[in-house]
Amino acid sequence: MPDAKDKGPADPGLSDIRGRMLVLEVVVMTSLALVLDTSGEDGGKMGRGILHLIREAVGNKCDEMGLSDNASSTAQAYAEELIGTALATLYPSTH
Repeated sequence: MPDAKDKGPADPGLSDIRGRMLVLEVVVMTSLALVLDTSGEDGGKMGRGILHLIREAVGNKCDEMGLSDNASSTAQAYAEELIGTALATLYPSTH
């Protein structure tokens, strides 16, 4: 994270936010793909546990922040989208 001495604006602009989101999505997708890989010794048990924790954490964070039902639904849908994309990367459709 930039510190107070950086010369950039205090609030990131939209292009900065988009760039940061892109990096976060790449990190998330790579991490999820590694964790969800079922070829390991545990057959994906750890991955399923992590998926449960992610879903639970998103719901808890939405509650903690007092998000509206609409914002909470959007956050949960985005989490599912990321999870689905990671799974599709691991197990691409042959059709």
